[in-house]
Amino acid sequence: MKHRSKKRYLFDFDAFLRAVILLGFVVLLMWLVRTQQLTLYINPKFTVLVEIASYLLLPMFLTQALTVFRPANAFHNHHHSHLGRLMYIPFMLVLGLAFALPNSTLNASFVNAKGFNSQLSAPVSTYEMSRPLAPQLRQLSSIEVIDRDYAEIMSEIQFFPQDYIGKEIVMTGFVFRPPGSADNQFSLVRYVVMCCTADALPYGVLCELPDAAKYEEGTWLSIKGFLQRTTYEDRPVPAIKITSLKQVPEPKNPYVFPPSQ
Repeated sequence: MKHRSKKRYLFDFDAFLRAVILLGFVVLLMWLVRTQQLTLYINPKFTVLVEIASYLLLPMFLTQALTVFRPANAFHNHHHSHLGRLMYIPFMLVLGLAFALPNSTLNASFVNAKGFNSQLSAPVSTYEMSRPLAPQLRQLSSIEVIDRDYAEIMSEIQFFPQDYIGKEIVMTGFVFRPPGSADNQFSLVRYVVMCCTADALPYGVLCELPDAAKYEEGTWLSIKGFLQRTTYEDRPVPAIKITSLKQVPEPKNPYVFPPSQ
């Protein structure tokens, strides 16, 4: 009577590595979604796509996990060199850095590198040209610059300051000193994110305050003041003459996003 040979299973290290990497990305994406930290990296309108991606990665992980132990005959002519496994290093490095390093946000030190869209140069887009908020803003004596309308209001102030001279402006941002600004001047800035932080652009407006020099770059302030004209590098520009302010902590969501087109 013949004894049936017992099927042998071997550990597939490459399948194990792939499963670990896929699981790592699933956990990372789900963690960013659950902790609402995705807006530190991408526009909120893309959040649902990241959620879908995390769910799609889950069956891929399960597929790889089921092949970690494979029949011995499946390893016939199935060789992997140590050099070939180096291709997994970039994925593991990204995951390691993502979990090990604390989340950080763009700050004042990046403004010059990103290109400051202020009174000197502000990009024109379709919603700025159409001026959807202009009729409403013209009727207000006090304009509160809220996150949702930040980019449009900044564009209104920069491109059409004549419509808002003398109006009270209430806004929050961080201090940045553009090159050539006077001792009583700084700009109050927020980063506007179109798609992700890689394309973030700093938008802001020049402000004037007698003791402006005492506020360090990167300090978050909530200000109130009146829009006026002033001089920057021998050019007339709009500026807010601050009447009151208070130092505030960096918002949980420091970036602002233009309305969906």
